[in-house]
Amino acid sequence: MNIRKIFACLLTFTLSMGLLSGCGGPGSSASDGLEWIDDPSSWEEYMNNAKIKSLTSLGNTLRLKNAIDKARSGKDVNVCYIGGSITEGDHLDTCYANRSFNYFKDTFGKGKGDNVHYFNAGISGTPSNLGALRFEKDVLNNQPDIVFIEFAVNDGDDDDTRAAYESMILDALNYEPKPAVILLFARMREGWTSQGWKKEIGAYYDLPMISYADGITYLLDEGAMKWEDFSNDYTHPHADGNAIVAEMIAYFFDEADRTAAPEAETEIPAENMYTASYFRGAHMLEKTNAEPKETGSWRKGSNGFHYEDGWTKQYSEENDPLVFEFEGKSAYVVYPAKGETTFTKLVCDVYFNGELVGTKTFDEHVADGWGCPYTGVLHRSFNSGSYRLEFHAEAGSEKSDLQLLAVAYTG
Repeated sequence: MNIRKIFACLLTFTLSMGLLSGCGGPGSSASDGLEWIDDPSSWEEYMNNAKIKSLTSLGNTLRLKNAIDKARSGKDVNVCYIGGSITEGDHLDTCYANRSFNYFKDTFGKGKGDNVHYFNAGISGTPSNLGALRFEKDVLNNQPDIVFIEFAVNDGDDDDTRAAYESMILDALNYEPKPAVILLFARMREGWTSQGWKKEIGAYYDLPMISYADGITYLLDEGAMKWEDFSNDYTHPHADGNAIVAEMIAYFFDEADRTAAPEAETEIPAENMYTASYFRGAHMLEKTNAEPKETGSWRKGSNGFHYEDGWTKQYSEENDPLVFEFEGKSAYVVYPAKGETTFTKLVCDVYFNGELVGTKTFDEHVADGWGCPYTGVLHRSFNSGSYRLEFHAEAGSEKSDLQLLAVAYTG
């Protein structure tokens, strides 16, 4: 049997029958558990095994089961997703985040599930380093009961990125009212994924983990589908691919629901795996919540991708600095990658406790840049102190375009 030929029609049938949106009705669990099939011969049987492969770990499910109970009782439940372009999705209604949210809402919400709410904080082209800085603003401020974290194809494997990823986990785990934290792992066409070290962090904190990377790798290796059945490019799932991911997440929800609740939460380890304190509890400053000490030659507003609440340097010979002052530990800048040649280098003179501790330079002109937000480290300290940040154009390039999308700090 040619599994690829029947892929599209079976998936269409699945969608039309409502299997991805909780057809079992409110309060029901669509699965009694799956068993591995040694010799699969149909798409459904291959998907059966792929779902099993995708469930890396149920982890400690107490927080998730509490959220499920809360949804069933009719109380408000907020489900948040953070990640890169895979999470953001090209089409909001067909992306895996919206599909899996709808499954949770329709399966566990009360009545029509109007008490379950959706928040998608995916931003294309962004890694965990920026995710950690915007985590309070884009996730915690929505008072989440469930948080999905997905950055597996956006992250490298350096310690700074690992620390940023771990900090999001810790900020969520320590947030009241104790949201469930679920890690989701993607992969690229050629197999690249940073899930290896992410699985180690997830195991360290006993978290639920879903690897759609492992699930689709199984389908590809077994010849049950081609990459083109999942994606039209090097990494992003198309509509059918997102449906596959959503089925794997739905299987996880069902398994967590049918499995007995643990007696207690897993205790958060006293020590971090990495120096997550460099990112923990980050606050982001934008024009909506901060006033510069001095505006200099800058005006409010920016046009970076997803960042319109920053500041823009006026295109003139004037180069008076944009100045911020605050108390904190570590400080960061968020700036755009712009393709226009009028954009040059952003310079920041960093003062900490009254002393100049560094002058940092960030090049905002990037070939083919489209405004994607980048992050830069300004200064780091384990102890809180007084910051003064002075942003200006590089000497010799005063007449240029520059934007500051945001400033972030910890502590």
